[in-house]
Amino acid sequence: MSEALRNFQLFLVEEAAKSSPLYTALTMFVSQDLQDGGPIGDVLTAAPERQRIPNLLFAAVQRTLFDEPDSELAAYYPSLGGTRAPDDALAGTFTSFVLAHREQIERVLATGETQTNEALRAAQLFPALGWAQACTRRPLGLIEVGASAGLLLHADRYAYVYEFEDGSELTAGEGSADGVPDFHCAVRGPAAAATKALAPFVPKNVRIASRVGLDINPLDPADPDARAWLDALIWPEHTDRRERLRTALAHAARRPVRLRKGDALRTLPDAVDGVPGTAIPCVFTSNSLGHWTREGRAAFVDLIRQLGAQRDLVCIIKDQYQVGFGKFTGKPDEPTDGAPASYYEVLGAAVFLGGREQLFRLASCELHGVGLTWSPKPVS
Repeated sequence: MSEALRNFQLFLVEEAAKSSPLYTALTMFVSQDLQDGGPIGDVLTAAPERQRIPNLLFAAVQRTLFDEPDSELAAYYPSLGGTRAPDDALAGTFTSFVLAHREQIERVLATGETQTNEALRAAQLFPALGWAQACTRRPLGLIEVGASAGLLLHADRYAYVYEFEDGSELTAGEGSADGVPDFHCAVRGPAAAATKALAPFVPKNVRIASRVGLDINPLDPADPDARAWLDALIWPEHTDRRERLRTALAHAARRPVRLRKGDALRTLPDAVDGVPGTAIPCVFTSNSLGHWTREGRAAFVDLIRQLGAQRDLVCIIKDQYQVGFGKFTGKPDEPTDGAPASYYEVLGAAVFLGGREQLFRLASCELHGVGLTWSPKPVS
């Protein structure tokens, strides 16, 4: 269980402690339980090693709890109306619930995927789409790799408010996603320079010729079970994220896009071929490559380059530098643009025109889409 223990210890420091008192307390408890050889460790052991991760365990528990809203554990979960703060009784209550529903939780651990579909990430991707359109002067054929329920394939349809450090704002996006609230994203850096840099790439309309999402296990936004799973992946205290997810899913259910099931390394070539000849394929991925194997990420980069040698193409990557854009640059160290330490994702692009590859670092991105430092520049 040493690898699982490391996963929980890293989760505590890097994620839970920042915004979830409940998951902070539960992560500390589970870490101790793993060290002591306790019952939660036995539940995790029943899952494949790659599934023994905090987000998946806690999502499996919360999903089960949605069906048991009168459980004593629900009192700790704001997502179920609970108001009880973590206390000395939490560990015992959590353990009792997990053991009482062990079969269901183990089934989710064995088969579930952390397919968090945070729609606010579209606020970071939207300028990249406008940038791609400006670079190529053609409509875009969107192809999302790791699409989950496909919420980011509607990026042009949302309404955005980009907020600058001097309090000024820039509105953007089509705003045709009825019922979905405006997406607010903080833009870092001196306001005048940041506005000048961003404004050309956030038009009201990005021309989209086609949309398709690729995923090993795509989720139908109209399916109640899929919606409940995505809801369970949202942390209990994150009420704004939960409301955004629910409204974006409702919109996606009303305006369905094509979602293809299968390994992207096999389905991507057909998806690229399916983009109309008057448009340019725009392959993009957001916080997906971290779930791939090292070999899979290398194969993805090779495939993009093969496809780009055959047809004009843009590939936009938003992820941790080492697993995302860094795989294209081949440089192990992340170049800095002076962004705050909380920015640990890089938004980059590989552009193929006439068979020639050019790499561009577009922005530094904050967790869950809440902020970015937009500064497009070529990578030498």
